[in-house]
Amino acid sequence: MNIMPTVLEQGFRNRAKFKIFGNPRKFEVKGTDPLSGEIPASEAIWILPGWGRKLVSDTIGVISQNLSGYWVDGFEVQLTHGNKHAHLILFVKRSKRRSYAELADLLLAKIPSLKGVSIPSQKSDFGEPYLLHAIRGKNIFSHHDAFFQSNIQLTPRLLEDVQKKSQKISFRRIIDLFCGVGLFSLFLTKNDTEIIGVDNSKKAIESARRNADYQGIGRASFICSSVETYTHRARLFPDDFVLIDPPRSGCASSLIETIASHRPHSVCSISCCLKTHIRDLKDWIKRGYSIQSFSAFDMFPFTEFLETVALLAKKP
Repeated sequence: MNIMPTVLEQGFRNRAKFKIFGNPRKFEVKGTDPLSGEIPASEAIWILPGWGRKLVSDTIGVISQNLSGYWVDGFEVQLTHGNKHAHLILFVKRSKRRSYAELADLLLAKIPSLKGVSIPSQKSDFGEPYLLHAIRGKNIFSHHDAFFQSNIQLTPRLLEDVQKKSQKISFRRIIDLFCGVGLFSLFLTKNDTEIIGVDNSKKAIESARRNADYQGIGRASFICSSVETYTHRARLFPDDFVLIDPPRSGCASSLIETIASHRPHSVCSISCCLKTHIRDLKDWIKRGYSIQSFSAFDMFPFTEFLETVALLAKKP
C-alpha cells in the first residue's frame, strides 16, 4: 500500500493546544509534542507552519502581560488552510465571573492574523467565529466548534483524490453522510447535481449551509440529524453517489446494512482509522460491493492512524 507522506520540516498541523502552569508572577507555558509529550511551548510549536509558530509566540506574549488581571489556564490555536488567519480559544475556569472581553479585544488588536477569539466557559465569541480556508481554488468556512481536517499539507491531496475517484462514475445526487462542513461534497458537485448532507453537529451544518450559499450552490440541503436516523427514513437511489466519512470508531454494521439495502451503485468510504476501515470494508464486501480503488494518507504522523479512501462499486 502506497502512503502519501507528510513533510514534517514544514509544519503540518492547523491546530495546537497549550497549558499555562503557575501564577502571574511565575508561570510556564507547555505544549504537546507528538513524540515527547508535554514540553515547553517553544519546543512544541514545530508542528505548526512558520506563521503559526509566530502567532503562538505573540499570543503568549499578550497573555503573559495580562495574567495578573486575566488568568488563563491555556489556549488552543486554529489556523486556516491556505490563508494566514487564525482563531483562538481561551481556557478560563467557570468560577471566573469577570468578563474577559478586554483581553479578547486586546489579542485581536495586537495580533493581525488573529480574526476571532472564543471563551467557551463564558459562552463568548469575539471577532469572527468562522475560519475561512482557501483550498484547491475554493473558499470554505468552518465554525471554530466544527470539525475540520487538521493536516495542512495533505488535505488538498485528499480532496484531489476523492475528486478523481468521483470522476470515474456518473451520479444524480451526492449523499454526504457525516458531512461536517460539506468539504467533500461541495468539491464534487457538477452543474445541477443535488447534494444532501447529514451530520449531527449543529455548527458543522451551519458551516455547510454557509458554504453552499457562498458558492452559489442552490441544490444543496444540509440536515442536522444522526446519520442512522436519516438513512432509516430516507430513500436512496442506485444512481446516488454515497460519501461516508464516519468518526474514528467507524460505521455500525446496521448502518452499512441500511445503506446497502438501497443498492447505490457507488460508495466512497473515507476513514481516519485503518483498523476500523478494514472492518467496515469487509462488511461492504459481504453486502455485495467490491473495492475499485484505495488510497492512504499519513495525515497523523507519529500515530497509528491513517486517512484512507476506498471507492466501492455494487456488484452486478
